[in-house]
Amino acid sequence: MAHIVGVDIGGTNTDLVYVDTVTGELRTAKVPTTSHDQAFGLMNGIEALGLNAKDITLITHGTTVATNATIERKGAKCGLLTTRGFRDVLELRRRDRPKTYGLIGEFTPLIERRYRMEVDERIGADGEVIAELNEAEVVSQAERLRDLGCEVLVISFMHSYVDARHEQRARELVKQVWPNDYIVISSDVLPVMREFERTSTTVIAGYVRPLLERYLSSLTDKLSASGYHEDLLVVQSNGGLVSAPMVPQFAANTILSGPAAGVTAAVSIAKTAGLQNVVSCDMGGTSLDICVINGLVPAGTHQQHLDFGMPLCVPMIDVHAIGSGGGSIARIDSTGILQVGPQSAGADPGPACFGKGGTQPTVTDAKLVLGMLGKSLAIGKNTGLGFNLDLARAAIADAIAGPLGLSVEDAAEAILKVTGAQMGAYIRKKLFERGLDPRDFSILAFGGAGPLHANRIMRETGCERMVIPPYPGITSAMGCLLGSLRHDFIQAFNQAIPALDVRSLGAVYGEHIEKGSELLIHEGVPKDKITPVLGADMCYLGQTHSIYVEFDPNAELSQAYLQRAFEEAYHRQYSQLLDGYEVLLVNLRTSLMGDPAVDDMSKFHKLPTTPTPASDTCLVYFNGKPQSTSVYERHSLPFDFEIVGPALLLQQDSTSFIEPGYCGIVQKCGSIFVERTA
Repeated sequence: MAHIVGVDIGGTNTDLVYVDTVTGELRTAKVPTTSHDQAFGLMNGIEALGLNAKDITLITHGTTVATNATIERKGAKCGLLTTRGFRDVLELRRRDRPKTYGLIGEFTPLIERRYRMEVDERIGADGEVIAELNEAEVVSQAERLRDLGCEVLVISFMHSYVDARHEQRARELVKQVWPNDYIVISSDVLPVMREFERTSTTVIAGYVRPLLERYLSSLTDKLSASGYHEDLLVVQSNGGLVSAPMVPQFAANTILSGPAAGVTAAVSIAKTAGLQNVVSCDMGGTSLDICVINGLVPAGTHQQHLDFGMPLCVPMIDVHAIGSGGGSIARIDSTGILQVGPQSAGADPGPACFGKGGTQPTVTDAKLVLGMLGKSLAIGKNTGLGFNLDLARAAIADAIAGPLGLSVEDAAEAILKVTGAQMGAYIRKKLFERGLDPRDFSILAFGGAGPLHANRIMRETGCERMVIPPYPGITSAMGCLLGSLRHDFIQAFNQAIPALDVRSLGAVYGEHIEKGSELLIHEGVPKDKITPVLGADMCYLGQTHSIYVEFDPNAELSQAYLQRAFEEAYHRQYSQLLDGYEVLLVNLRTSLMGDPAVDDMSKFHKLPTTPTPASDTCLVYFNGKPQSTSVYERHSLPFDFEIVGPALLLQQDSTSFIEPGYCGIVQKCGSIFVERTA
């Protein structure tokens, strides 16, 4: 696979990177996202790379299609079949509220109540059949949902994780009357206890499945018409890859596709830079996505709330987002306080300075007014998009400067101060929640807007260093190339270790490994390149929440080993053990992975050998006054070159700003370390 393209589609821009693994050639492109059909933006990006689709041997792709559809409630119309008495599980949730101290709150489930039907059936928590499945009722209720216009049928019965036969039989029955293959059962998606989380995850999988299938079909048709007939791989929420034909089957696993690719790249960049602890800060046009990477291991989770009352329970990288991006809109609220975000101008109309009809001031407009953005390398300039300073000044003057009685420059700087304070406070909170000291971490800033704000984030958090990767604006696209084909499996077990039959443990793992290996081999991974990872969700008996424990692949899974592995993991997380309590093995988890197509992107980045790059100067408004600022072409900087702030680093995919009192040093890997000098 010599000619590989990684694509990350964000809310504002579509980022692409091309590498030739034989010659070492690297090309990048950043084009506006086409919101109406993201496939057009991807095709425009391939053209911007100067490539013919027929010459590409592999495309790996991160997408926000499923994410946006879920949050914006623009997925498929679904119907639900569930056990009698459990029709309202989606709305009962966990009896939580949008605002802890609020007396009222709104919640809109993905499936309206009139499309949720009950049937007679019941399996107990021990697997005993309490009530047989009413087959005639299953068919009649499915016909009713079909006639109501439902496109997807979701089936979620009580305790199907113990015994799935009722769900499986129901699927067989409704195939006779359902007009398509969009039938999703919870025992396939998430065979674990807790009916709300299981049903929610299954509904999400069904809700996005037709949309993903249509999008990928549109994309593969366009690629095929252009001459591309090879594999198309899609990034999953865990950072792994899955082939496009299998995406509908694993639809729920792609919800956080794009942000996961950025974290995969951040881990690789930190490793080549010799760093162990970093906070990845991916700031694009719409949001800031952060992930704590401790000891080169990104924080992971098996549950994330996509929106209030909407938990998704699949293995994923623990990425947290706030509405702070280049397109975030600044406004004065009803109390007269300056607020920034979470509303965004997005790709259309975009910031006021884009000249596409936007009139509200954004973070990008503020940066342009302050002199931090250069027109010569403006993102999207090749497509007719540019920076109009007059439009940016007018938007800030009308909405911010005038009401606050400030100059336009002071108002623009206030916008960036508020943005930086929001981001810094959020990152500190996430570190403190894990008992981590910000001084032990570096800020790894990427995304189109990240390197312009990283210095400010560094100050706000108290982190000692910031790292600017070689291509910050397309780092997530690079992460798409660094992922491995991967499949995850889970099975409820719910047994205390003293009573555990270790042989039954091995049988479940063996079944998972066999099934995952078949999938990977079908996707083209050689059998000897498949790596299994075994683990489990475990807790003390009586606890509500469990922790994930990964097992040593060379260890014998005895009761003593399981106890020891849990205690070590529990102590790392909580610094103490609960003596005298039995340990419960809740769920078994298995991951099967192949080798990545590319294992290190730094080898494609060549540093220049010239001793001193040419520098220009400009005025940047900072700390209430214009300051003479050095301007460098980023990729003209050789190894060990020292950049004394204030300085602007220009490149096609992003712009970086180093504040006064800080100094940057170019590393061998191409990244720049920025630290305080005063």
